[in-house]
Amino acid sequence: MNILQKIVGFKTESQTYSLSATKDERNNLCTEIISSSSPRIGFYLLLILSTLIVVSGLLKDSIVLVIGGMLVAPLLSPILSISLAITIFKGKVFLRSILVFIISALASLLTSMIIGLIADFDLATMELVEMMHIFDAATILVPIAAGAAASFTWAKKDLNSSLSGVAVTVTLLPPLAVMGLALAQQNLIIFQDSLNLYFLNVSGIIIGSLIIFLLMGFYKSGKKVVEQVDLESKSNN
Repeated sequence: MNILQKIVGFKTESQTYSLSATKDERNNLCTEIISSSSPRIGFYLLLILSTLIVVSGLLKDSIVLVIGGMLVAPLLSPILSISLAITIFKGKVFLRSILVFIISALASLLTSMIIGLIADFDLATMELVEMMHIFDAATILVPIAAGAAASFTWAKKDLNSSLSGVAVTVTLLPPLAVMGLALAQQNLIIFQDSLNLYFLNVSGIIIGSLIIFLLMGFYKSGKKVVEQVDLESKSNN
């Protein structure tokens, strides 16, 4: 087995391991990403419920509740759809993905802010909030790795069981929840720190998934993605 085969992939009697993706794998991933990030009532209901769980976890300093909310939150697919749009270089898909991403973030932000206006808490003394605002090299490297892992496991069906672990690794909803709580208490310092963390995570995921999408040949899937977006538009009208 030569070096190229080791890098690109190798075969066993039962399974083929490869960084490339078949046409069916590419089509399935494109369909699932567009479908799972579709701006429907169910999508936003799930997003609001997951935000409620995460905010409750932050207020109670419960890492279990925060992780539970991160597992439920459908925030990863809108970001992956942005990467996919960049990969296929389709402005229509990119604008759609950006719009879904912005509305999703605002929905979580507004939900957490409303809870913050009702609840009695001191944001400056919350341990989980302090832990989130430690910035180092891992702050950007982890979301890049997570974005790569998410896109690869989503494409390879036999690895889909790993997606829940990726969802926990990527810190997307907690910073949004903290931003909402910070707005409720008019704490602009914590709001700015959380905003920085959120955009670092989003940028890392986009970079990591973009690398994998390019390696797996998703630049060939432009027609399929556009078809899915057109179907989405017709069903929403």
